[in-house]
Amino acid sequence: MKSQKRWMVSAILFALTALILVSGSITVFASGNLVIYSPATRATSDMIVEMFREKHPDIQVDIVSAGTGELATRIRAERARPGGDIMLTGGTETMDSLLDLLEPYKNINDAAFGEQFKHPEYYYYAFSLPLQVFIVNTTLVSEEEAPKTWTELGDSKWKGKLIWANPSVSGSAYAQLGIMLQLYGWDLVENVINNASITSSSRISYQNVANGEYAIGMTGEANVFNLMEEGYPVIPIYPKDGTALRFDTVSIIKNGPNPENAKKFMDFITSKEAMTRVAMEESRRMGRVDVPVKPGLLPTDEIVFMDYDEGQAAAKKAEILEKFDDLFAAKGK
Repeated sequence: MKSQKRWMVSAILFALTALILVSGSITVFASGNLVIYSPATRATSDMIVEMFREKHPDIQVDIVSAGTGELATRIRAERARPGGDIMLTGGTETMDSLLDLLEPYKNINDAAFGEQFKHPEYYYYAFSLPLQVFIVNTTLVSEEEAPKTWTELGDSKWKGKLIWANPSVSGSAYAQLGIMLQLYGWDLVENVINNASITSSSRISYQNVANGEYAIGMTGEANVFNLMEEGYPVIPIYPKDGTALRFDTVSIIKNGPNPENAKKFMDFITSKEAMTRVAMEESRRMGRVDVPVKPGLLPTDEIVFMDYDEGQAAAKKAEILEKFDDLFAAKGK
C-alpha cells in the first residue's frame, strides 16, 4: 500500500513538472490584494484598476473613494494598523502633512520625472497636474459675462449662482482657497464664501454646474473637458490673474497590508503607457515629462500661472481651515 501511495505521489509530481515545462509556468495561488484610497472620480480609478489588472490579473484590487481630507483623516486614524496600501491623487498640500505615514519608494520610472514632480526623498510622485479653473454653464451665463479672475468671484452679482466644495474635505477646494489667499487674502475669501453654496464634495460641485443648478464653480480642468465630451453645456475659464502649477500625487501608505503589491502598482502607474492612456482618456496633464497633452486642451504656455507656495499651504493648513470654518459659520448668522 505504501509503495502504491509513493507511486501516485511521484506520478502527480511528474505530471506537474511536465505541465510547467510545456506551459512555461503554473499559477497555484493568487498574488494577493491591493487596497487603493482615492479622491479621484470613480471612472478614473476604475480605468486605472482595469489597466493594472491587465498586467497583474492575480491581484484583487479594492478602491475606497472619498475626499482627500476624509482619506487623510482615515490614514491618520489607521496609523497603528493601516487598511490601505496606496493613496492615489492626493494633493501635495495634504500629503506633505502625512509623510510620517508614507513609505518612500524610488520606482523603476524615477528618471522620467522632473525634480519638481517628485518628492526629493521619494515619498510621492506626481500623478497629474490638476490646474484649477472656473467651470461655467453657458446656458446660464455666457462666456463673455462669466468671471475671468478670482477677484470677480467675490462680486455680489454671483451670490447664489456660485457653488464651492468645502476645503476641509476636498483637496482641490483647498487648493482653490490657497490660490485666493495667496493672491488676495481673506477679504476675497470672505466675499466668495458669502456668494457661494458650500457643498461637501468637489464632485457635487462641478456636476451641479453641469446640471444647471448653479452657473459657476471651481474645479480641475480635466473635469470640465470630460463633461464637455459628455455633451454638457460647460466651458473652462482659465483665470487671468493666474492658477497654480501644482500636482496631485501617488504614494505608498506605510505598513499597509500588501507592501509588495503596492510597489508593483507604483511601478505600473508611473509608466509611460499607463500615464499616456490616462492623459488621453481623462483629459489630464500628467506628471511624466514625456507624456503628451491631449489635443484640445489649452497649451501650457498659454496659461497664466501664479507663484503658488505649496509649502506654505501645507504648513498652515490647520490654521487656514480653522479660519475658513469660522467665516463659514458666521455666514449663517
